[in-house]
Order: sequence, then C-alpha cells, then structure tokens
Amino acid sequence: MPQARSSGSSSGRSQTKRSSASKSTGAKRTTRKTASSKSSASKARASRAGASASSGAAGAKSNGTADPRLEALAERVRKLNERIIDESKTAGEATLTAYEKALKAIASSLERGPGKSDVEWISSLATTQAKWIRDVTAAWTSAARGMLK
Repeated sequence: MPQARSSGSSSGRSQTKRSSASKSTGAKRTTRKTASSKSSASKARASRAGASASSGAAGAKSNGTADPRLEALAERVRKLNERIIDESKTAGEATLTAYEKALKAIASSLERGPGKSDVEWISSLATTQAKWIRDVTAAWTSAARGMLK
C-alpha cells in the first residue's frame, strides 16, 4: 500500500491514514447511492423509450404513412442503386466486348502466323487452336451477357 506524504512527523502519517480511511468509506456510500440512482434513471429511460417506440409504431400503423423525409430518402437510395446497377451493366458490357475483341485478335494472329506454316501439323494445330478460342469466347461472352441482363 503506498504511504501518504507526511510533513515529517509520525503523527501526521496516522492522521492522513485516518482521513483516507474515512474518505474511502464515504466513497463507498456515495457509490452505492449513485448506483441505485443510475439504475432507477436507466429504468425510467427504458420505460420512456418503450412507451415512445410503441406509440410511434402504433401511430405509423394507424395512419398508414411513414415519415415523408424517410420516404424521400428511400426513393433517392433506390434511384442511386438503379443507376449503379445500370452503370455496372454498361461497364460489364464494355469489358466483355473488349475481351471478346482481344481474344478474336489472338485467334486471327494464330491463323495468320503459324496457321500459314508449310509444316502441316503446325498449321493444323494453330487453326484448331484459333477455332477453339473463338468457340469458347463466343460461349463465354454470350453466357456473361445473359447474366448482365
């Protein structure tokens, strides 16, 4: 336990200990009072909140209307969500188109380069690979476009 500072005499120490002991018991009493007052205050707040929530819910149900500000906010959020979805679809379509164009360019370069080879198996392999790239690209992009709609 830390010792209190003294003015140099031992009697000062005992007085300090006595006063701190009386302060601590007084603090306990105050804490008890504060805790009970806090508990009753929180109970009162809870009952007021419950009463206002039930009366507010009953008022909204009986009128059949909600707060106009909330309705306006909800409408703005709906419109914003629709714009986001539309722009996402547009961006997705542009991405698919660019991807499809790039893969078709790769397939064309395969047919122009190795596809024109004098070695038959290289030419056959390149044209088959180009055809496969075009087929997979067409299937994949059409499925992705179907998901965007």
